[in-house]
Amino acid sequence: MRAVIQLRGEVDMTSGQRDTLDMLNIGRVNHAALVPEEDTYNGMVSKVNDFVAFGEPSVETLTLVLEKRVNAHESTDDVDADWLAENTDYDSFEALAEALLAEETTLREQGLSPTLRLHPPRGGHDGIKHPDSTGGELGPHEDIDPLLEAMR
Repeated sequence: MRAVIQLRGEVDMTSGQRDTLDMLNIGRVNHAALVPEEDTYNGMVSKVNDFVAFGEPSVETLTLVLEKRVNAHESTDDVDADWLAENTDYDSFEALAEALLAEETTLREQGLSPTLRLHPPRGGHDGIKHPDSTGGELGPHEDIDPLLEAMR
């Protein structure tokens, strides 16, 4: 399971790239989604590579992001540990994060919104015009945890 975060806006984006972001459940800057590592999704992510950052998060980081940023899909209830235990198959955010990374379930299957609305990164971006390999933020990340922790 990979985390995909939109970092750049829609300026100079083609309609095909906009549609791809919509299919990935990412609608705005600083929104993220968790996508499985399948050929279909790999092609979609490579199509929007110049507008997103992506990588596989650790269980600890994903747990932190879920605790802070996950929302119920069709209700306005706040999602906390009690809500999670009553309305999903998992008793804790850590168990949910482990299941998501193992691709055993999805957020939507558990009644949660597939989009994570993140905070702009604390301390700012390293640069949203250059790839991670040259000191920026875009494209594939070997370790996406620092970016997700800054945007928790």
